[in-house]
Amino acid sequence: MKSRTLIEIIVYIVAVYVATIALQIYQPATGGYFNLGEAVIYIAAMLSSPLVAGIAGGVGASLADLSTGYGIFAPATLVIKFTEGYVAGYLVKRAKIGRGRGAAAAVGASYTALLLAFSAFYWAGKAYLGPEKWLKYEFESHLVRLPLELWIGIAIVLGVLIFYSIERNVHGGEAASVLLSGLIMVTGYFLYEYFVSNPLTGRPPSAAFIEVPVNVGQAVIGAAIAVPIASWLRRAGYAEAYDRG
Repeated sequence: MKSRTLIEIIVYIVAVYVATIALQIYQPATGGYFNLGEAVIYIAAMLSSPLVAGIAGGVGASLADLSTGYGIFAPATLVIKFTEGYVAGYLVKRAKIGRGRGAAAAVGASYTALLLAFSAFYWAGKAYLGPEKWLKYEFESHLVRLPLELWIGIAIVLGVLIFYSIERNVHGGEAASVLLSGLIMVTGYFLYEYFVSNPLTGRPPSAAFIEVPVNVGQAVIGAAIAVPIASWLRRAGYAEAYDRG
């Protein structure tokens, strides 16, 4: 393994870990949580290699599970997010179509519409922030309210940034590829919660359906954050994956 690859793996593991624990929105139905780790996994997929994105996603996110009270998910996270990152990197390298104003407008509008739809139906309202080990003792003190207006503002800003990014340094196919890889995460956690974690924690297996839209939204937000950041980093000179084609 090249020294650069090893350094990238370490850097991205740390970045995935930090992004995953920086914002944790608890999901009582399954005991899982919404987080921003997907953003870094997708950035790694767009800027580095499938292997780097896979290892960083699996190791970084599972360490986050173990250190914040969500250890029951750690084994599944290691496999699910490794696969998600690897597939995202693989698809990105084969998705070199969709540049220019038309593609940018289409992809930017699609992301904005998805963000608005999920925020209106699933995200706006009350949420519980923090690691589960905190919530066990001070559940109500971590209750916050996320107004719909906040999500609308976030959706518009991210949509504009995606439009600008695809006009400049990112292919529309790449933006679609990382979002498509998110289906691996959504499916993987659904199966794990339905057959393993929910039964083990005394929750009904059917509660796994409740977290499906949350995880879809996690993939959408992760991709919406990753695309502008990857574009900026490429413009700044970090363009290994982009230039190799």
